[in-house]
Parts: sequence; structure tokens; C-alpha cells
Amino acid sequence: MTHKQFINELAKNAGMTTSETTDLMNSFIKTLVDSAQNEKTIMLQGFGSFEKKTKAERKMYNPSTKEYRIIPGSNTLAFKPSTLLKDKLNQDAK
Repeated sequence: MTHKQFINELAKNAGMTTSETTDLMNSFIKTLVDSAQNEKTIMLQGFGSFEKKTKAERKMYNPSTKEYRIIPGSNTLAFKPSTLLKDKLNQDAK
């Protein structure tokens, strides 16, 4: 599902216009990123949690050039679904 298709489906389910839904999604993403920069974990009840993870700097070997290269450390956001969400997904699979 593409971003546009997701926005259209969400707008239909929420009874909102696509522009209102797009604004809501943009606000959600901005709030999620801002919160993740300040906190370690953002928990959304019934959905799951987003956790800020820091990847350490590491060495990478390139077999074609036979050289090592340093990959700088970075921050990433990991998602862990809640058990309620997992149960709903598994219930539909049966």
C-alpha cells in the first residue's frame, strides 16, 4: 500500500477529507520524531511502541576493493507491536 492509498483509506475510515488526514499524519510523524529525540520510548496503547536505538560506529570490509571503511553511528526508530495488535493480526489469519 502506498502512502497516498493509506491516506485515502484512513480518511474514508475516519470520515475526514484527505487534506485533513494528510495534515494529521504529518503532525503525528513530527510529534513522533520530536518525542523520540527527547525520550527513549513512545508507547501507544493497543498499537505498540517506538523505541529510539543508537547504532554504534562500525567497520565495513569491501571485498572488491579489499579496504575497510568506517560507517558512522546513527540513530534509528524501532517499532514493536503490542500483543493486542498481534492478536488482531493473527485472528484475521485464521
